[in-house]
Amino acid sequence: MSAPVATPRPIPGDAAASLVQLDLCGFASRMLEQCGGLVEWTVPGEAGTAVLPPPVARLLGVGEDAPLASRQDPGALCISLASEFLDLSEQVLATLVPRTAAFQIPDRYLKGGDLQPLVERLFTWHNARVRYRGSAPARVAYHSWTFFASLRSEEVFESRLNVALNAASLAPLDLPDLLDLQDLEPCLEPRPSSHPDTFDAAVRLAQERLLKDAAGFIARTESRLARDRKRLRDYYGALKREAGSAATRRRSASPPTNEQIEDRKRVVNLELLRKLAELDERHEMEALLEPIALVRLEATVLAVELSVQRKRAERVYHVYWNPLIKHFEPMGCSVCGHGTFSVAFTDDDVAALCARCLAAAGT
Repeated sequence: MSAPVATPRPIPGDAAASLVQLDLCGFASRMLEQCGGLVEWTVPGEAGTAVLPPPVARLLGVGEDAPLASRQDPGALCISLASEFLDLSEQVLATLVPRTAAFQIPDRYLKGGDLQPLVERLFTWHNARVRYRGSAPARVAYHSWTFFASLRSEEVFESRLNVALNAASLAPLDLPDLLDLQDLEPCLEPRPSSHPDTFDAAVRLAQERLLKDAAGFIARTESRLARDRKRLRDYYGALKREAGSAATRRRSASPPTNEQIEDRKRVVNLELLRKLAELDERHEMEALLEPIALVRLEATVLAVELSVQRKRAERVYHVYWNPLIKHFEPMGCSVCGHGTFSVAFTDDDVAALCARCLAAAGT
């Protein structure tokens, strides 16, 4: 006989509301303390006090020594979903909490030995002569961007996207969460970078990821739009057929002329076009991609120098063995920005191309 399976019981409404209130108060405590305040709860989730720095107090509209309450009380900061607390918190976070952070990690184990056979095994060079010129440790910066993404139509799709890139090669990487690294150290004076800004590359990759993640949402929106268009065309198509039908002629005291019938059809067609335009406007999709945070990490990696010759042009590249992923990083395509181990090069500037962009260019 099999053991009985316990059926989870739903949380009563009052208990669920209490849990939400406790979570909200926990968030309030962490936010206020991060901004330099001191928080003490007399009754967790109900009443407390906060000593706030002047900028925080001004943004929240309370005094520097402010009571905390779960209900609206004069002079108190109301911590409740029914209050403006979350809107005020957004202003505090946007104004006072840094959205960028710079860290470093101590040197980790780097792969030893002759790396040329491994590079030749991992990478495929399609149309260029590539010579291995040795390897050496190098300090490289990695940028991890976090974006808030949304698509808005009749319904809303929202998501948080993370894009990490090697700031030197602009190759996208699947890195672990940098803030979870155990040996993370503050980097008080990050080195000035001569590399291209990673923001544009990160935005381009985040846009692609948003469209991929929201594919189901987009398909449902387009399906509803196609369905509503069909209904309009069917309805106004029936009106146009009725305008010129023999039954309409018989019901009229004086049968309409052909010119009058055509005028009616034109009116119906214009009304259909107007309704279709309204429908398109109602289903119009608005996209938003907003950077939330940037984490910069400096790490010592193993840089392999390569000399790439394409016809008469020559260029030096580096590929990187990364101790965080214990593998070689891909090269970044100069057109689409995707990482690739199957690389071709352009004729003039010996820019790297992935196989898809090579095929599109017809090179």
